[in-house]
Amino acid sequence: MSELKGVENIRRAIRRAILRTFPPCRELVHIISASLDRPLTRRERFVMRMHLFACKPCVRYLDQSSFVVRALKVLSDEEKDRLFSGSLREETRVRIKKMLRTGAMSF
Repeated sequence: MSELKGVENIRRAIRRAILRTFPPCRELVHIISASLDRPLTRRERFVMRMHLFACKPCVRYLDQSSFVVRALKVLSDEEKDRLFSGSLREETRVRIKKMLRTGAMSF
């Protein structure tokens, strides 16, 4: 039983070292988003793989983002228009656009 505990402690230490060494989650969110739109550079792929090895929340974020992209590809343009038209008030839409431009919505 103590061998398993020792192995788990080593895994935790490796994960902590990776998260200290590589870019933080905030930067990885940008890399994940880019990976959905374009091929990543070697450096970006390496950073993403190492970070994802150590960070379960970022793995979930990647899974959720990939799901949304796949779901949107299935919808026709007409279905997307019906789904998204009028779903937000204009004031809310303007506020969200402003927050996205200023980077106020960070992870």
